[in-house]
Amino acid sequence: MFRIPVFKHKDIEINYFKKGKGEILLMIPGFTSSYEAWTLQISYFQRKMMVIALDNRGAGKSSKPDYPYTMDMFTNDIYALLNHLSIETQIHLVGHSMGGMIAQAFVLKYPEIVKTLTILAAPTYIDDSFNQVSEQLEASMLDPDLEARFKKTSELNYSESFIKRITQNKGLYDIILTQFIEQSATFTLKDYVNQKAAILGFDTRELLHKISQPTLIMHGTDDKLVTLEHSKILNEKIPNSRLELFEGLGHSFVLEDPLKVNNLIWNFIQQHLELIH
Repeated sequence: MFRIPVFKHKDIEINYFKKGKGEILLMIPGFTSSYEAWTLQISYFQRKMMVIALDNRGAGKSSKPDYPYTMDMFTNDIYALLNHLSIETQIHLVGHSMGGMIAQAFVLKYPEIVKTLTILAAPTYIDDSFNQVSEQLEASMLDPDLEARFKKTSELNYSESFIKRITQNKGLYDIILTQFIEQSATFTLKDYVNQKAAILGFDTRELLHKISQPTLIMHGTDDKLVTLEHSKILNEKIPNSRLELFEGLGHSFVLEDPLKVNNLIWNFIQQHLELIH
């Protein structure tokens, strides 16, 4: 895996990855996830751009202070990291799930920093269906059997076809299971509750029209965690946006079809590069 440097910011340490040359692609992982959720994207884009990926506070190898987090905390962590790295040029911002919520909040707070925006499977507000699924995820956190927990969360994260595929491919299954166990071993129920606090009041529906950056939106049609309606709202309300669907794929389509994800993001970003690398 990648060696992650540490950035000390106020009362916490933020672990991040930085590699490559050229314009900056900053990748924000989702709820409970570490930067490793982007492994298949990092390996592709680090040859084309400067890639920065981080562990949000409360997940991965970043600090996990025991108090409720806010969306401002997440966006301020990213802003402080960019300052720490002396980055003065605009960035291409990508976020998946909760990372897509953070990306929305970041571009609304710091519009001058963002050149393009890519949002994958992200809510625009917290609805009843998300709350129901969230309760299932929270209950699974109490299961001490990490493989059993993996199977429960897989039903929510992946499409049925992908679950069948990894079940039949022991090598792939073991890779995904190992990554899940490594993350889960350091992620506790209190961390889950503290991260969740940041998204409970989230609602950007009346603000999305302010986003002027070119925006690429992606969603799996078999997403059980975040309904497709949210990406339709993003596409409807963000003026310069387009929506790409992944037919039959689930919430974690970045893992289910990384080739298509990478190609779509790269083709989109190339349209807005000062120099094509």
